Amino acid sequence: MRQETLASIEANIRDVGRQERVVVERPYFHIFISPQTLDHLTFATPLPGEPADWTEAVADMAAVFTQHGKRPRLEFIADLHPNLAAALERAGLVCERRDPVMVLQTAELAPAPKPQPQMVYRRLTAENETLLQAHLTQQSIAYGGSGEDEDALGWLPNLQRGLTTGSVMGAVFEQATQLQQGGELLSGAVIQMGAGPGELAGVWTAPQWRGRGLAFALCQQLLAEYAALGHKTCWLSAAEGAQRLYEKLGFVCVGTQLNYGGMLEK
Repeated sequence: MRQETLASIEANIRDVGRQERVVVERPYFHIFISPQTLDHLTFATPLPGEPADWTEAVADMAAVFTQHGKRPRLEFIADLHPNLAAALERAGLVCERRDPVMVLQTAELAPAPKPQPQMVYRRLTAENETLLQAHLTQQSIAYGGSGEDEDALGWLPNLQRGLTTGSVMGAVFEQATQLQQGGELLSGAVIQMGAGPGELAGVWTAPQWRGRGLAFALCQQLLAEYAALGHKTCWLSAAEGAQRLYEKLGFVCVGTQLNYGGMLEK
């Protein structure tokens, strides 16, 4: 059952990768080339199964990135491909992230906390571009960026299309300052949906508002709405220091996601 769950998660990674990207199919890999400049939007994911020797397949995969002027990047579930990491390192790629893969059965979602006073929960919609821009800007700042560089809004077209097609759902907490007047954005998150379980991603809280349970309350409500649509399972790769938050929501660790990257070939 655990391997089936991990395989469905990796299927979701591939399906999300196909959205708004050029798909290049190679033996043992699908490579997703984004027209956006954001580095993390272009990546490869291995297909089910492992060759006896990864060397040729890895070299072929890396060559595709070079042909498109992108640096090699891979996202995969280590438990499904036990020999891939060593082959990537032999080819000169390095592990850039190692995160626990966590799964929530939505029937096990933690109950809603007490309402946050003066915190307004707002669903993201494709039509409200002002709110989407504010969400992405504050997310950039929460992740250590400036919020002013080009990369902060680089995912905006993908986000709008995902919200339009229903492959993305998201929400923010806003501090209302006056009746019917918007206030400061405090926290946000999205769920990306594809062939397998949806992925809870991009969870953020403004630095000055951390430690008040906002991310928990926001994710709980968003996940409850996701479950109400009939979805039974959600997954995520937990960033360093965030695992406890997701455990409180009801997520459990089932594996490890590895992200590998290399240098852009000139």
